[in-house]
Amino acid sequence: MWKSLIAGTVLLAAGGAAFAASAVNKDAETRTLIVTEGGSKTELALAAGETVEFCPSGCFVTLPNGDLEALTGSETVEISGGVAKVK
Repeated sequence: MWKSLIAGTVLLAAGGAAFAASAVNKDAETRTLIVTEGGSKTELALAAGETVEFCPSGCFVTLPNGDLEALTGSETVEISGGVAKVK
């Protein structure tokens, strides 16, 4: 019984991460995104060359130029030349 419960929990956790948005910083310097999720704002600092997953269930992201984008959790935010593009 416990093995089934643990296996189910692991599958749910892995499945949730599969639908997370990702951010890729292709610049040579750290870039910051502001992520608003569930009414809470956090700063997501991406070091040069770093890729992170975030926003598994939808959120709003303020890009480095100040634009606000709504994400559903399947997009990729690519930062290059100081400009962020949602793909």
